[in-house]
Amino acid sequence: MITLNNISHHIGKQQILHDITLSLPPAQVIALIGPNGAGKSTLFSVMARLQPLQSGQVCFGEHDIASCHARTLSKTVAMLGQDNQVQGRLRVHELLMFGRYPYHQGQPTADDQQKVQEILERFELEPLAERFLSTLSGGQRQRVLIAMIVCQDTPYLLLDEPLNNLDMYHAGRLMRELRQLSHNQQKTVVIVLHDINQAAQFADTVVTMKAGEVTAVGRPADVITKETMKDLYNVDVTVLSHQGRPVIVDTV
Repeated sequence: MITLNNISHHIGKQQILHDITLSLPPAQVIALIGPNGAGKSTLFSVMARLQPLQSGQVCFGEHDIASCHARTLSKTVAMLGQDNQVQGRLRVHELLMFGRYPYHQGQPTADDQQKVQEILERFELEPLAERFLSTLSGGQRQRVLIAMIVCQDTPYLLLDEPLNNLDMYHAGRLMRELRQLSHNQQKTVVIVLHDINQAAQFADTVVTMKAGEVTAVGRPADVITKETMKDLYNVDVTVLSHQGRPVIVDTV
């Protein structure tokens, strides 16, 4: 379980997060949704230790991020932010091996090699394995970065807008893979998403945010409603139901 207690955050004189207290269940795909400026990415960056924790407490299971040793945390939480600039002339399989660094510490074992090969196959990256990152398209690069995070093999994954640059096939494929990781390997996957229908289709729990506060937590069918979309985004939509999950259709 991920527990957040009394998280507040300021940038300059502006308060971005307002006293957030939240418990996120284990072994689920959890989607954070909300309008631009809601505080989703700031909350993500605080949880991922990309920004300092100014107040409150963040725990992944028994590990408090304020006191947990960096190496222990790297085996507990893997994260992918929006801005990922990988420097150097690296091939795809070499980058995936970086995801194993918390375990091999620079001396990869046969188990590490096997894990990289498994993820290359799982994410359909075998044809790209020997390609340099600089030769990849934006979508290919995004898939490789996500695969690197999965290679880290942690019980918690944090992904900020992972569907950026992905086409319909690869976006759906990624969400299915993340759901399988969650349900079959008991991993907790927290994803910041702008695509509400992806959240509705694949998430177990949806967290809505607005103006730096959490406004709702629950199953997609309970949270993604016509009223919620109007409150969050100030838009009128039609909410249909397909196999027990909501589907958002713009009102013309």
